[in-house]
Amino acid sequence: MADETNTPVAGTENATQNAEVDTSVKAQEESLKKNFPTLIGYLYMSDPDNTNPLWHHYVMPVFDEKAYEELPWHVYKERPSDDLVDPLYSVQKGGWIENAHDAQTQILAQAQMKIDALDKSKEQFDQTLKSVQENQSNGTAQTLALTKSIKALSEGQANQNKLLASMQTLMLQMASQKQATPAQPSTETTDTKQENGGN
Repeated sequence: MADETNTPVAGTENATQNAEVDTSVKAQEESLKKNFPTLIGYLYMSDPDNTNPLWHHYVMPVFDEKAYEELPWHVYKERPSDDLVDPLYSVQKGGWIENAHDAQTQILAQAQMKIDALDKSKEQFDQTLKSVQENQSNGTAQTLALTKSIKALSEGQANQNKLLASMQTLMLQMASQKQATPAQPSTETTDTKQENGGN
């Protein structure tokens, strides 16, 4: 019976070996944070020549700010995107790239989504631009009509000013004519005095 308890069940050893371990950057960071609560950050190692995909984006804990000062070869401060299935740092491109060939369809789908979003934003921009142009055209027409009204009003005011000036001239002429003619005594008052007996 002792043999029965120590003997592994057939297939369990292979199942444990074949079980997929989540090697994503996020999973590695969570595991490190759980095991090392005093860490202050992460560095990311990328060895493109290693056949183990984990070493394409291995997360290393940082406990001291000095670790960020001089980075060893294949170690980077920049964090790979969670969208990448098998991130690999490309020195030529200066950033993390997708290394998994089966992830190309995912990358293409994401690129197509971005293109669709850009198309929608372009359509919205075009509609906004058209609306602004229509508003500007309406504003120009209103400004033109207002300018014409102001011109007509100012012309009318100029005509009114001319009329007032000619009326003033006429009034001045009438006043000067009245002052130029000698004042004659009123005949009515003289006649009335004679009728009353000379008083």
